[in-house]
Amino acid sequence: MRLFLSLTLCLLATAARPQSDSLWSVWRNEALPDSARLKAIATLSWKAVFEKPDSGLALARMQLELARTTGDPKALYTAYNTLAVGHKMRSDLPAALDHFNRALEVARSMTDRGRTAATLSNMSTVYKDLGDLPRALELLHQSLRIDQELGNTEGVASTYNNIGNTYKRLNEFGKALENYERSAALYNELGNAKGRASALVSIGTTHSDLGEREKAATELQEAIGLYRGLGNRLDRGKAHNNLGQVLSRLGRPREALAHFDTARTVFTELDAKDPLTRNLYYTGEAYLAEGRAADALKACRRGLALADSLGLLAQRKECTECVMRALALAGDYRSAYEAQRSYVALDDTLDKVNNGKEVMRLELVRDFEQQQIADSLARVKEAYAQQLAFDRRMADERSRRGLLIAGILLVLVIAGALLNRLRYTQRAKRAIEHEKERSDELLHNILPVEVAAELKAKGRAEARSYDTATVLFTDFKGFTQLSEQLSAAELVEEIDACFKGLDSIVERHRVEKIKTIGDAYMAAAGLPDPQASGAADIVLAALDMRDHIAQRRTERLRAGKPAFEMRIGLHSGPVIAGIVGVRKFAYDIWGDTVNTAARMESSGEAGRVNISATTYELVKDTPGLRFEPRGLVHAKGKGDLRMYFVERA
Repeated sequence: MRLFLSLTLCLLATAARPQSDSLWSVWRNEALPDSARLKAIATLSWKAVFEKPDSGLALARMQLELARTTGDPKALYTAYNTLAVGHKMRSDLPAALDHFNRALEVARSMTDRGRTAATLSNMSTVYKDLGDLPRALELLHQSLRIDQELGNTEGVASTYNNIGNTYKRLNEFGKALENYERSAALYNELGNAKGRASALVSIGTTHSDLGEREKAATELQEAIGLYRGLGNRLDRGKAHNNLGQVLSRLGRPREALAHFDTARTVFTELDAKDPLTRNLYYTGEAYLAEGRAADALKACRRGLALADSLGLLAQRKECTECVMRALALAGDYRSAYEAQRSYVALDDTLDKVNNGKEVMRLELVRDFEQQQIADSLARVKEAYAQQLAFDRRMADERSRRGLLIAGILLVLVIAGALLNRLRYTQRAKRAIEHEKERSDELLHNILPVEVAAELKAKGRAEARSYDTATVLFTDFKGFTQLSEQLSAAELVEEIDACFKGLDSIVERHRVEKIKTIGDAYMAAAGLPDPQASGAADIVLAALDMRDHIAQRRTERLRAGKPAFEMRIGLHSGPVIAGIVGVRKFAYDIWGDTVNTAARMESSGEAGRVNISATTYELVKDTPGLRFEPRGLVHAKGKGDLRMYFVERA
């Protein structure tokens, strides 16, 4: 996040404890001028918001209260900016966006283009985290134009770095690298070592993402040297962490571990818990590369405990996967299986969180458009009132003829303004309707149409019982072993391709997709509309799914690539269906039928569709199907169950 030079100087001024105490003394002394007290509390709140965001926010609110009393616009701007940064660090993105907007209003009221550019750049980081990357880039280009016109080279360099971060989030690494290099060149011209070091870290990690890891290692070493000269320990620790990850990917785990140890020492001494969590995960991965299961397990369990205490979902998922792999390497397969279940649950939770963020982003966009309309109409009303007051003064000064002419002109002006406002309002309404359609589309992607309609109409959706539903489970055979042959990006791409095919199939057969759980896929027929699909529909869908995965496996094996095999199981019976939770909700089903369907899948064979006797009784007379009795097969937790393989006749 871009900082003003004055704020940076304030932060540096509070580095020593005695000066912090002195600033507290200034703030508490109400006999001193308000301007002096405002500077003191601004410095204290800005320093605290990075170390302890909650404390920083409390101080910033005190700063805001005094700034409002004095009416000092610069103090108001500083308070709003600090509040925005604090809320962003606490991941409260709507509150951060609200305070950045307030800061932007103050900057524009002062016609302070420098602060306006800085705030636009800062706001872009919130939109980036909300996933609205086009909006983030739009704000960054506005900020860039202003700084270029002002000749603010440092601001331009910072904005180029933020543009690079946004393109990197879009996986457009070439454009990201281009902007990072522009930023580094400008910082080099300015002699700004800290800015150049930050740009080198961004360039190095991007080269690593592009596979140019030797180059990345050189750039990160240079950044570490710059940070060492500046005495910036936290940023140097993060650079060591990044370099360790690059060296680990280069197959140099011992060198990587040395850099991880250096970074961990820094993070521990500074009590920097967030980067320490990622450091422990990287360390565990390096130990796994050397086959040191016990050391990997120790590091990743420490990282997992820390991530749990901080509520960091992504880091919990990473550390859980590392623990799972370490346990498997150590031969403790029972514990590895339990870790895998936790990993799958965390992956599902992250999906729900990301869906919730997208819904929140759409709501923010719609609220913003509605506020634009309200503000525009208020301005028209105010202008109309001012014009009427002017007309009354004119009535005392001019003749009846002059007043008549003025009245005609007024009517024409107001009519033109209202016509323009009407057109603007219509455009804004169309924009809101478009966003509403996007929001509805996302909601229908999360919930069945019938359930979504009930939720919108009543504000809630009742859970329902279904006497006869048929539940389908799929799972990839040997998923863990196969995933070790693929990079993370390749694995996600392959699972995505497979599941997109399954989505198309269930939609074609009017079957309701329930959810994905890691590499498992769950669907059901007979709900939420019992007339839409039945047991025969989902059995035919299962056969199409089997054929789709088999065809993809053949194509990938011919190309020399690893490929999945899939088991499919189905069972019919009563279920309960409804929405889980109030926020970040999900449509789900429960009951013994669901558990039995999962056992049908795990008791089946790769490339076959395994059904229970209950499902068999429902579909045995369906034309075009044939059945292979399997007799009684033992299912974990269920005992011996009668099962059938089903094929096309």
